[in-house]
Amino acid sequence: MTNQSAPSKPRRKDVEFTLYGWNTCLRFFEKRPQDLCRLFFSKQRSAKLGTIKKWCADHKLPYRELDAESLNKVASATHHEGVVMVVRPLEPSPVHPFIKGGLGKQGIAVALDRVGNTHNLGAILRTCAFFGAEGLVVSNEEGQARLTSSAARTAEGAMEVTPIFQSTNLASALRDFMSRNVFVLGADLDAKQSLYEVEVRFPCVVVLGNEQEGLSEGVKKRCNQVVRISGAEKVQSLNVSVAAGIVLSELSRRRDFKR
Repeated sequence: MTNQSAPSKPRRKDVEFTLYGWNTCLRFFEKRPQDLCRLFFSKQRSAKLGTIKKWCADHKLPYRELDAESLNKVASATHHEGVVMVVRPLEPSPVHPFIKGGLGKQGIAVALDRVGNTHNLGAILRTCAFFGAEGLVVSNEEGQARLTSSAARTAEGAMEVTPIFQSTNLASALRDFMSRNVFVLGADLDAKQSLYEVEVRFPCVVVLGNEQEGLSEGVKKRCNQVVRISGAEKVQSLNVSVAAGIVLSELSRRRDFKR
């Protein structure tokens, strides 16, 4: 008789996620305190973390004051602003229930086509939260940045505000959005028409492409309209997170005007 090995336990890095940065950690605790595992902080931040330290004590969770060098090691970064949390990760939801549920009548969502830089991902997520986007759709295709600790830090707490959805095939997901009368607007440097020249219907999904290659051909074909952001043309293009802010600002202006 052969012996069956016991199921292996999940590795710690698979079930825990490191958050750092003041706003990021405070927003996490506001939204998901039950997912906190451990807390580390600087002497300067200790007094302002009384509520969270009490939560840790009440729930028998480790918490400790550390010096700057130790905090750098725990965070694997220097931009932690004196607070680091080890938490249970927030997993993106599948996109199809989001599509099926439908955007609001004037809703806006954002989809990313292989945006590769984690800081850009975090900045776009923050912009989505600021303008009230109903969701951020990320592909799991090669080249797409993941929701890392640095992305969460750049998002400044927006990871806990804007729902994040994952798609195995972004072009297919956009097709499904269109089948539900959602307008798909692609932003691309080589588009012939300007954002300010075209009519946009709501609800709307804004699609942003890879930093070097722009939108993939398959995704472009799934857009109702592809536009560029007009500028002085002295610099070839904008950072993708800046482009996201401009497009969402313009769409929010139009939506509010219609209201």
